[in-house]
Amino acid sequence: MSIDRPTGLSAGFHAHLQHAGVRGLRHAGDQHAPTSWVIGTHTHDAWELYLQLAGPPTTWTVADRTCEVPSRGLLAVPPDVPHAMAASSTAPYHFLFAALVPADLVPAEDLHPVWRQRRPFAVPDAGSMVAPFELFLREVTTYQPLRAAGLAHSAALLVTEATRLAQGGRPGRRLALHPAVATAARLIEDRLADGLTVAGLAARVHLSPAHLAELFHAETGETPGRYRTRLRMERARLLLAETDVPVTTLAADLGYSSSQHFATAFRRETGTTPSRYRRSATGRLAR
Repeated sequence: MSIDRPTGLSAGFHAHLQHAGVRGLRHAGDQHAPTSWVIGTHTHDAWELYLQLAGPPTTWTVADRTCEVPSRGLLAVPPDVPHAMAASSTAPYHFLFAALVPADLVPAEDLHPVWRQRRPFAVPDAGSMVAPFELFLREVTTYQPLRAAGLAHSAALLVTEATRLAQGGRPGRRLALHPAVATAARLIEDRLADGLTVAGLAARVHLSPAHLAELFHAETGETPGRYRTRLRMERARLLLAETDVPVTTLAADLGYSSSQHFATAFRRETGTTPSRYRRSATGRLAR
């Protein structure tokens, strides 16, 4: 396995996984691209999953069709199908990607026909892919015990969630939580950078803000705002420890108005600054 840092990116990497010890993996990456970064026509011998995390919608040509991928949108391209960005982005954008062979990663009896039909598909709201992608990329970028098993299991989880979205599904509600609280929690998780207000969440679950806030605290022990902050800090720790994404970029991706605002919140939560945390973290990006 090897990791490249392509020139021209604002930050990010491209990991080659053919020799990572897990059948069915080809490559993966996490990249912050400037407007000048345009992905040209190319193909792969495996499915490629492209998840746009931030930035304006990007327009793609996939074989003979054109599709738009918004922030939190997923594009899945079958093997040997030409695909490319149709035009440059109007602003910097951030995306995750992985090329893999689903048939090698999940049992044959669980392989959904979507992977056999070899038709591209796009999902405009694929926020539930963020956590599986981050788990998979954590296994890609760190050396730790049972690494091959971690890669295999996290890649299978990535295929599982993409399959559910391809079928038009959404994550089911958590059985231990009130349905409105489960929905509100999922909305916060899927759109962590959006800063959804209690009023906005309440409107989505058809409750008054006061009632939702009371229910949320009773069910989770946290306010919606505290829940969002905790998840942001968990993601910040992961990204600081295991990637070289600049703090200013990381802050914007997590929904903070400035790096100073993020640094203040991070220090309040952890007792240290983002830079010091990154220097002291033991998990480092694989070289």
